[in-house]
Amino acid sequence: MALLNDMALFVEVVRAMSFRRAADAIGVSNSTLSRRVSTLEKSIGLRLLRRTTRKLELTEAGQIYYEHCKRIVDEAKLAHEQLGDLLAQPSGVLRASLPVDFAATYLAPLIAEFARSYPGILFDFDLTPQRADLVAEPFDVAIRMGEPQDSGLIARKLASLPTLYLVPLYLVPCGG
Repeated sequence: MALLNDMALFVEVVRAMSFRRAADAIGVSNSTLSRRVSTLEKSIGLRLLRRTTRKLELTEAGQIYYEHCKRIVDEAKLAHEQLGDLLAQPSGVLRASLPVDFAATYLAPLIAEFARSYPGILFDFDLTPQRADLVAEPFDVAIRMGEPQDSGLIARKLASLPTLYLVPLYLVPCGG
């Protein structure tokens, strides 16, 4: 990891063509930056930069190394940003077991709006009339109508639906 950090520092120095400007841009001291690049040069066994009091130049080896390091550092930054995007926008497959009538009557109108708000979410709904085995099958959530059966599952009452009978509606988060 130290090597990747030193490569990133080297790239910043070359982009700025100055230790001072690079140090100011990334918030480290000029001496620390100079020492880290010197350590990198020693570990490689080649001089990457020609330093004078007036200017900074890449050596031939430095130019080759810079091109490779720049790609590596840019890819690492891109990977980091893309993971950050995953946190900002939910994505994946939502697997749910639902009663057919409930899904058609109450959920269908909401799914389109939800899908527009969260385009990264795909849906995998089990709408069969029989109750799925929520422990054995890979569901994220289940919605059940009626009183919950005695089980080790945790259920939370969502609503009472107006039907011929007042039927409670329960949400069962699954471990899969």
